[in-house]
Amino acid sequence: MDCRSAFEKELRRRGIAFTVDHASGVPEIQRDGFRSIISLENLEKSYQLDRDPQHIVRFVDAVLASMRPRDAELSSDRIYWSLEPNDYADAPSLRSPLSREVDRVLVHVSATGERVTWVEPAMLAALRVTEDEAAARAFANLARDLSSSEIVVHEIAGAPLAHLNAMLPFKAALMLAPNLKERVGARIGWPLRSVVPARDFLYLWPAKHESVLERLGGVVVREYAQAPHPISTEVYEIDDHGVRAIGAFPKPDCEDRSRGSRRSTDPADEPA
Repeated sequence: MDCRSAFEKELRRRGIAFTVDHASGVPEIQRDGFRSIISLENLEKSYQLDRDPQHIVRFVDAVLASMRPRDAELSSDRIYWSLEPNDYADAPSLRSPLSREVDRVLVHVSATGERVTWVEPAMLAALRVTEDEAAARAFANLARDLSSSEIVVHEIAGAPLAHLNAMLPFKAALMLAPNLKERVGARIGWPLRSVVPARDFLYLWPAKHESVLERLGGVVVREYAQAPHPISTEVYEIDDHGVRAIGAFPKPDCEDRSRGSRRSTDPADEPA
């Protein structure tokens, strides 16, 4: 039995309701008014070593224990905006549309960075912050994390292409950071364009270099198809007025969204 089947079997044994996104295959548990989107990547690595069912049992125990952060674990320093596709079965409580396909969603990240929870009003009440205060803090925290991230620049089609080495588990959201112009724009130019096909994937380049798009299409579509947490194939422009979608690469058919081995996502591997 593979890891995913064993995980779902354990949930059924405990009588825990769950859904599975048909496109990405990512399971989601909803319990006591809270939801958790589960990544099985680390579990699969452990399970494949010896097929010990206790890996599954302990993992489910940990997921259920973390469904709602204890009040003592909550911190406004760990509230962020995350990017999420807006085709939810049940929408998050605190969100704001970014484009036709993507929302900004207010999330709380655990101290270890291993658990990302959609923020509920009860969590803000425990923190004694308003929704507006939490939204402002989420932007400030993105700015803080961007300031500590390494900016790596390569050349593609005669243009600088930047990505970030960041600790944040959903670094795609760093394109929302209010200091993006100071940190990345000052390095490669402003305004910028970006793609965020997956939660942990962000490419940025100067908007004036139209030729970059010709080289990124394959990378974006492939990453979107194979990532455990896909976001969108949209292309965004970021300037002094904010972030907006200006187009999108064609999405793969649902049946092509393979969870198999990942190919290189280096745009240098793409044909000119």
